[in-house]
Amino acid sequence: MTTVGLILGTLCVIAILAAVVIIARIALAGSGIPRVRDGDKLPPAPGLLSIVIPAHNEARVIEASVRGLRAQTRRNFEAIYVLDRCTDRTRDLLVAAAEGDPRIRYIENTSCPPDWAGKCNACRVGAEAATGEWLLFTDADCRLAPDMIDAMLAIAHARKTALLSAIGRLTFQHRFERILQPVAATVLIRIFPLDKANRERKRWPFANGQFLLFRRDDYVAFGGHESVKDALLEDLAFAWRMNARGFNLGMVDATRRMEVAMYDSAKAMRSGWTRIFIESCGRALWRLNYAAFELFVMSVVLPGSALLALALGTIGSLRGDDHAVTLAALGGGALVAIFTAVGVIHQRQRAPLAWSFAHPVAAAYVIYWLLDGSRMLRNGVPIRWGGKEYVLAPMPASRRGLLALLFGW
Repeated sequence: MTTVGLILGTLCVIAILAAVVIIARIALAGSGIPRVRDGDKLPPAPGLLSIVIPAHNEARVIEASVRGLRAQTRRNFEAIYVLDRCTDRTRDLLVAAAEGDPRIRYIENTSCPPDWAGKCNACRVGAEAATGEWLLFTDADCRLAPDMIDAMLAIAHARKTALLSAIGRLTFQHRFERILQPVAATVLIRIFPLDKANRERKRWPFANGQFLLFRRDDYVAFGGHESVKDALLEDLAFAWRMNARGFNLGMVDATRRMEVAMYDSAKAMRSGWTRIFIESCGRALWRLNYAAFELFVMSVVLPGSALLALALGTIGSLRGDDHAVTLAALGGGALVAIFTAVGVIHQRQRAPLAWSFAHPVAAAYVIYWLLDGSRMLRNGVPIRWGGKEYVLAPMPASRRGLLALLFGW
């Protein structure tokens, strides 16, 4: 076998082993993540729930949001929409969808202090007007099943969590969602494994801003949104800082009861995920670059090597080269292993399996987003979000951070 054949064969073996590890890791992680259905068997949580929904130009989704809240089995709640500097028809559509329901009201917010992130300020405005013993911050693009809130409140009450969060299913209505969302979400889950968010020792705190359920007393004791006022991912800031101060946190899999329509265009998706990657990597250039490198190796180099090994091995075997048969078998086996792992990832996210074959192409796009985020940080390129622009400064590298990313320490 030639040197090229040996290299390709070795990469194929690595690909097979990596696929097995990924599948095993997903299976093990699944057993360590509570499900929202666990709350169905628990006693209902007492007290008034205040739901705060910040909304900046959400005409696209506001009607579905209101209808989803009004359909909840939880009847004891107030919903406060904070219309944050809206310039579209969000208010008119909200009023029409509410149909005079006294539980649904809105506040029009026309300004944002310069040292506050827009969403955090809108949440603060809503929280100040809320009267409930529980505070739920959710997004206008979240679609909640009728029994979602009752189940989550029951879990929070039973576990005595200060902050309980949930991860939902992303929508796959548009082609760009079906191709790109699974890869982007996988990168985020790689950085923050969900099963590690619930463990007692060496917890990797994580929260999802699409569903943040607080006990009001704990929210106030922590300092509310003022404590994270400049964070572009306030969910991670809450998780990291509340965990450091000893608050009880929890993360729940709600992929069967919560759906999120994050973006309506590929351009908006790229901008949104770039911001998410920058913040989830702690604004550290090396973490963005490492995530891009890891994704390149796992999702481009290994599948490409397997395909090349299959092609060269098949050609060589037709010419009577016995070693080429082995190479072709390794290439084919690696491709099967790789796309089995990708299929498991898609199934875990409830993404269409048919689009798993676009994984290497999608990975190339997401790699570009990660590297572009690194470039924006390095060059001080402003990030636009929620009607404001933010210039972020890169954070220095740390040995502890590198070890955590590489080995889970």
